[in-house]
Amino acid sequence: MNGNAFVSSYFLNWYWWRDINSTITTIPISPIIMENGCSCGTQSDCIDSGGIYYDTTNRQAFAMPGLYIGCSVVETLLYSTFECLYNQACINLLLNYITTVSARYDYRMNILALNSSIVSRFKTNTMIQILADELFIEEWKINSSYSLFYSQCAPIYCSYETQKDNYAIYNISKILDLYGGLTVSLRFIIPLLTKIISNIIKRCRNNRIIPNE
Repeated sequence: MNGNAFVSSYFLNWYWWRDINSTITTIPISPIIMENGCSCGTQSDCIDSGGIYYDTTNRQAFAMPGLYIGCSVVETLLYSTFECLYNQACINLLLNYITTVSARYDYRMNILALNSSIVSRFKTNTMIQILADELFIEEWKINSSYSLFYSQCAPIYCSYETQKDNYAIYNISKILDLYGGLTVSLRFIIPLLTKIISNIIKRCRNNRIIPNE
Protein backbone atom coordinates (compact mmCIF):
# COMPACT_ATOMS: atom_id res chain seq x y z
CA MET A 1 0.00 0.00 0.00
CA ASN A 2 1.21 3.48 -0.83
CA GLY A 3 1.11 4.83 2.73
CA ASN A 4 1.73 8.33 4.08
CA ALA A 5 0.04 9.86 1.04
CA PHE A 6 -2.33 12.79 0.71
CA VAL A 7 -5.90 12.00 -0.27
CA SER A 8 -6.92 14.17 -3.20
CA SER A 9 -10.17 16.10 -2.83
CA TYR A 10 -10.69 15.59 -6.58
CA PHE A 11 -10.76 11.78 -6.15
CA LEU A 12 -7.55 11.36 -8.15
CA ASN A 13 -5.95 8.68 -5.96
CA TRP A 14 -8.65 7.50 -3.52
CA TYR A 15 -12.41 7.40 -3.75
CA TRP A 16 -14.01 7.97 -0.37
CA TRP A 17 -17.58 8.48 0.68
CA ARG A 18 -19.62 8.81 3.84
CA ASP A 19 -23.28 8.37 4.61
CA ILE A 20 -24.43 11.45 6.50
CA ASN A 21 -27.13 9.38 8.21
CA SER A 22 -24.62 6.82 9.46
CA THR A 23 -23.12 7.02 12.94
CA ILE A 24 -19.94 5.19 11.89
CA THR A 25 -16.96 7.53 12.03
CA THR A 26 -14.75 5.32 9.84
CA ILE A 27 -14.83 6.50 6.23
CA PRO A 28 -14.56 3.67 3.68
CA ILE A 29 -12.19 4.35 0.80
CA SER A 30 -11.06 2.51 -2.31
CA PRO A 31 -8.06 3.27 -4.55
CA ILE A 32 -8.47 4.72 -8.01
CA ILE A 33 -7.46 2.19 -10.66
CA MET A 34 -6.46 3.46 -14.10
CA GLU A 35 -7.54 1.81 -17.35
CA ASN A 36 -4.11 0.18 -17.68
CA GLY A 37 -4.59 -1.53 -14.30
CA CYS A 38 -2.26 0.75 -12.34
CA SER A 39 -3.63 1.39 -8.84
CA CYS A 40 -2.99 4.63 -6.97
CA GLY A 41 -3.28 2.59 -3.78
CA THR A 42 0.03 0.83 -4.47
CA GLN A 43 1.77 3.27 -6.84
CA SER A 44 1.97 7.04 -6.93
CA ASP A 45 3.08 7.43 -10.57
CA CYS A 46 0.00 6.06 -12.34
CA ILE A 47 -0.92 8.00 -15.48
CA ASP A 48 -4.03 7.81 -17.64
CA SER A 49 -5.42 9.90 -20.49
CA GLY A 50 -7.89 12.55 -19.40
CA GLY A 51 -10.73 14.62 -20.73
CA ILE A 52 -14.24 15.80 -19.86
CA TYR A 53 -16.69 13.28 -18.41
CA TYR A 54 -20.40 13.31 -17.77
CA ASP A 55 -21.25 13.43 -14.07
CA THR A 56 -24.15 10.98 -14.20
CA THR A 57 -22.72 8.15 -16.31
CA ASN A 58 -18.98 8.84 -15.87
CA ARG A 59 -18.73 8.47 -19.64
CA GLN A 60 -16.05 10.43 -21.44
CA ALA A 61 -17.53 13.29 -23.43
CA PHE A 62 -14.31 14.75 -24.79
CA ALA A 63 -10.80 13.29 -24.80
CA MET A 64 -8.50 16.28 -24.47
CA PRO A 65 -5.18 15.76 -26.30
CA GLY A 66 -2.18 16.27 -24.04
CA LEU A 67 -4.13 15.95 -20.79
CA TYR A 68 -3.04 13.11 -18.54
CA ILE A 69 -4.50 12.29 -15.14
CA GLY A 70 -2.19 11.24 -12.32
CA CYS A 71 -2.66 10.29 -8.70
CA SER A 72 -2.36 13.93 -7.63
CA VAL A 73 -2.97 17.39 -9.02
CA VAL A 74 0.77 18.06 -9.28
CA GLU A 75 1.45 14.88 -11.28
CA THR A 76 -1.56 15.64 -13.49
CA LEU A 77 -0.07 19.03 -14.32
CA LEU A 78 3.54 17.88 -14.80
CA TYR A 79 2.71 14.89 -17.02
CA SER A 80 0.34 16.91 -19.24
CA THR A 81 1.26 19.01 -22.28
CA PHE A 82 0.02 22.18 -24.01
CA GLU A 83 -0.87 20.19 -27.11
CA CYS A 84 -4.56 21.18 -27.07
CA LEU A 85 -3.71 24.88 -26.76
CA TYR A 86 -2.01 24.77 -30.18
CA ASN A 87 -5.17 23.44 -31.85
CA GLN A 88 -8.04 25.89 -32.34
CA ALA A 89 -10.56 23.09 -32.93
CA CYS A 90 -9.56 21.48 -29.64
CA ILE A 91 -9.94 24.80 -27.81
CA ASN A 92 -13.37 25.45 -29.33
CA LEU A 93 -14.54 21.96 -28.41
CA LEU A 94 -13.22 22.36 -24.89
CA LEU A 95 -14.97 25.73 -24.47
CA ASN A 96 -18.17 24.24 -25.84
CA TYR A 97 -18.21 21.50 -23.21
CA ILE A 98 -17.25 23.94 -20.46
CA THR A 99 -20.14 26.30 -21.25
CA THR A 100 -22.72 23.57 -21.85
CA VAL A 101 -21.90 21.04 -19.13
CA SER A 102 -21.27 23.47 -16.29
CA ALA A 103 -23.81 26.19 -15.54
CA ARG A 104 -21.17 28.29 -13.81
CA TYR A 105 -19.70 29.36 -17.16
CA ASP A 106 -22.67 30.84 -19.00
CA TYR A 107 -20.59 33.26 -21.07
CA ARG A 108 -18.63 32.60 -24.22
CA MET A 109 -14.87 33.07 -24.03
CA ASN A 110 -12.78 33.91 -27.07
CA ILE A 111 -9.46 32.08 -26.83
CA LEU A 112 -7.08 31.85 -29.77
CA ALA A 113 -4.71 28.93 -30.23
CA LEU A 114 -0.99 29.34 -29.69
CA ASN A 115 1.11 29.89 -32.79
CA SER A 116 2.90 26.61 -33.51
CA SER A 117 4.92 28.16 -36.36
CA ILE A 118 7.08 30.12 -33.92
CA VAL A 119 10.52 28.55 -33.74
CA SER A 120 11.07 26.89 -30.37
CA ARG A 121 13.38 24.23 -29.00
CA PHE A 122 10.37 22.67 -27.27
CA LYS A 123 7.82 20.62 -29.18
CA THR A 124 4.09 21.12 -28.82
CA ASN A 125 3.79 17.76 -27.03
CA THR A 126 6.59 18.42 -24.54
CA MET A 127 5.61 17.57 -20.97
CA ILE A 128 5.22 20.45 -18.55
CA GLN A 129 7.68 18.60 -16.28
CA ILE A 130 10.43 19.12 -18.89
CA LEU A 131 9.40 22.75 -19.42
CA ALA A 132 9.57 23.37 -15.67
CA ASP A 133 12.98 21.69 -15.42
CA GLU A 134 14.23 24.01 -18.17
CA LEU A 135 12.58 27.01 -16.42
CA PHE A 136 10.56 27.69 -19.62
CA ILE A 137 13.67 29.34 -21.06
CA GLU A 138 14.25 29.13 -24.80
CA GLU A 139 17.86 30.32 -24.87
CA TRP A 140 20.44 31.51 -22.38
CA LYS A 141 22.27 34.66 -23.46
CA ILE A 142 25.26 35.72 -21.38
CA ASN A 143 26.54 39.27 -21.84
CA SER A 144 29.66 39.90 -19.76
CA SER A 145 30.91 43.47 -19.40
CA TYR A 146 33.91 43.87 -17.13
CA SER A 147 33.91 47.65 -17.58
CA LEU A 148 30.33 47.94 -16.29
CA PHE A 149 31.15 45.55 -13.47
CA TYR A 150 34.20 47.65 -12.53
CA SER A 151 32.25 50.92 -12.61
CA GLN A 152 29.42 49.47 -10.52
CA CYS A 153 31.79 47.90 -8.00
CA ALA A 154 33.89 51.13 -7.89
CA PRO A 155 37.00 49.70 -6.19
CA ILE A 156 39.82 51.94 -4.98
CA TYR A 157 42.39 49.87 -6.82
CA CYS A 158 42.51 46.56 -8.63
CA SER A 159 45.36 44.07 -8.60
CA TYR A 160 45.89 40.48 -9.56
CA GLU A 161 48.57 37.84 -9.28
CA THR A 162 49.68 35.27 -11.79
CA GLN A 163 51.44 32.06 -10.88
CA LYS A 164 54.02 30.69 -13.28
CA ASP A 165 55.59 27.29 -12.96
CA ASN A 166 59.39 27.19 -12.82
CA TYR A 167 59.99 24.45 -15.37
CA ALA A 168 63.75 24.21 -14.58
CA ILE A 169 63.14 23.40 -10.92
CA TYR A 170 60.24 21.16 -11.90
CA ASN A 171 62.39 19.14 -14.32
CA ILE A 172 65.26 18.85 -11.82
CA SER A 173 62.92 17.59 -9.12
CA LYS A 174 61.47 15.02 -11.52
CA ILE A 175 64.96 13.80 -12.45
CA LEU A 176 65.90 13.48 -8.77
CA ASP A 177 62.69 11.61 -8.10
CA LEU A 178 63.44 9.26 -10.99
CA TYR A 179 67.01 8.77 -9.77
CA GLY A 180 65.84 8.03 -6.26
CA GLY A 181 63.27 5.56 -7.55
CA LEU A 182 65.84 3.77 -9.72
CA THR A 183 68.31 3.64 -6.82
CA VAL A 184 65.78 1.98 -4.54
CA SER A 185 64.54 -0.44 -7.20
CA LEU A 186 68.04 -1.41 -8.41
CA ARG A 187 69.08 -2.05 -4.81
CA PHE A 188 66.66 -4.99 -4.81
CA ILE A 189 66.91 -6.01 -8.46
CA ILE A 190 70.73 -6.22 -8.84
CA PRO A 191 71.31 -8.74 -5.98
CA LEU A 192 68.48 -10.87 -7.35
CA LEU A 193 69.92 -10.80 -10.88
CA THR A 194 73.40 -11.58 -9.53
CA LYS A 195 72.07 -14.59 -7.65
CA ILE A 196 70.20 -15.87 -10.70
CA ILE A 197 73.25 -15.52 -12.97
CA SER A 198 75.46 -17.21 -10.36
CA ASN A 199 73.08 -20.17 -10.14
CA ILE A 200 73.02 -20.51 -13.92
CA ILE A 201 76.85 -20.55 -14.07
CA LYS A 202 77.04 -23.19 -11.31
CA ARG A 203 74.57 -25.42 -13.13
CA CYS A 204 76.50 -25.11 -16.36
CA ARG A 205 79.72 -26.15 -14.59
CA ASN A 206 78.08 -29.10 -12.88
CA ASN A 207 76.52 -30.30 -16.12
CA ARG A 208 79.79 -30.10 -18.10
CA ILE A 209 80.75 -33.45 -19.66
CA ILE A 210 84.40 -34.58 -19.30
CA PRO A 211 85.40 -37.03 -22.09
CA ASN A 212 87.15 -40.29 -21.12
CA GLU A 213 90.78 -40.63 -22.08
